[in-house]
Amino acid sequence: MRLICLAAALIACVGAQSLDPLVADPQHYKLEVENQWVRAIRERMGPHETMPMHQHPAPGSVIVFLTDRHNRLTSQDGASQELRNRAGDLMWSLPSTHRSENLNAAPFEAVQIEPRRPSGAPRRRAPPETLDATVVDPQHYHVEFENEYVRVIRVSIGPHEKLVMHKHPDIAAVLVHLTDQNMRLTLADGTIRDSRYAAKQVRWVDPGVAHQDENLSDTPLKFIRIELKLATGH
Repeated sequence: MRLICLAAALIACVGAQSLDPLVADPQHYKLEVENQWVRAIRERMGPHETMPMHQHPAPGSVIVFLTDRHNRLTSQDGASQELRNRAGDLMWSLPSTHRSENLNAAPFEAVQIEPRRPSGAPRRRAPPETLDATVVDPQHYHVEFENEYVRVIRVSIGPHEKLVMHKHPDIAAVLVHLTDQNMRLTLADGTIRDSRYAAKQVRWVDPGVAHQDENLSDTPLKFIRIELKLATGH
């Protein structure tokens, strides 16, 4: 009897795992970032392409749309809905199991950031930060939405703008670049760090020190900062 129960549990586990997007549909899903605190996956669909049934896990995910979306999602019970978004839109998506179809005659691309709570991780809040960018510079750092897992910030910096000194909370984050980045960070001690990243790139950032941002480009710089409230770093 014990062997039968173990076998049934194994089958159920394998079945659930097979609905993971990276397993069920590696043609359209690619892993970008993964550690104990988060998984970020990139979704790409060609014009009018379809995806098999797959499952997005609890507690949910932040979706950053890199192109316009007009998709049809069909759940396991056959119910369907059409969804539309514009490139640059953001949303919090609850856990779901569905098939997907791109109804546009153009490619679709998005990034899904899935926060994780490691076993035994405490529910905690980062202490208030007096130099929080959204407080000292709300013109450039705007909170799009927030819940118990994430705070999602849209960052927009004009050509050659240099912003005020600020500090992000002592938690890690995932950045999704909406434009190419050519930026200079000046730390509180005067240290200068230049960085370049391509549009649509996704990356993990550890907690950092107070700094100023300067856009070295002739064009606006835009990115999304997804702060992971449980993440203290690797």
